Amino acid sequence: MKKCLCLLLLFSFFNLITLPVQSACYVSAGRKIPLVYVGEKVTGKNLVSGDKINVEVLSDVKVNNVIVFKQGGEGLLNVADARKARFWGNPGEMLLINGTVQDVKGNPHPVEFTYKITGEEKTWPKVMGAISIFFLFPLALFGFVKGGQAELLPNKTINVTLLNDFTL
Repeated sequence: MKKCLCLLLLFSFFNLITLPVQSACYVSAGRKIPLVYVGEKVTGKNLVSGDKINVEVLSDVKVNNVIVFKQGGEGLLNVADARKARFWGNPGEMLLINGTVQDVKGNPHPVEFTYKITGEEKTWPKVMGAISIFFLFPLALFGFVKGGQAELLPNKTINVTLLNDFTL
């Protein structure tokens, strides 16, 4: 009985020694993370400074064959400035800066990037307005034409950079 017990303990001890030990994974700052916007189309008209835009991780990000950011992982981007299109053909604008992305454990990590979107500028209302000063006053009505809206379309890929080091 004692021999069986000793053999059992001896085998379990050797099994503990041979079990793989998973070491911590160190993720350095500067790692690129591909994100994708998956919501509905947003424009400078329906956003205000301080809003957040939901994004997802486009594909798995691995470090030493360990998945750190999983495809479909959640992220948030900050809207720093948003302007709707204005008269005289002036375009709308959106400025997205920084945000956070969640790792596989659900911990948020800050990311760094700047992305400016500008709508289409229309120059002909400005030209018609300038001509109207000298020739025909009714041409000044072309000044009421707005420029294009700045749009963030679904499935737009945005590459961000990890801001801080961390250990997973």
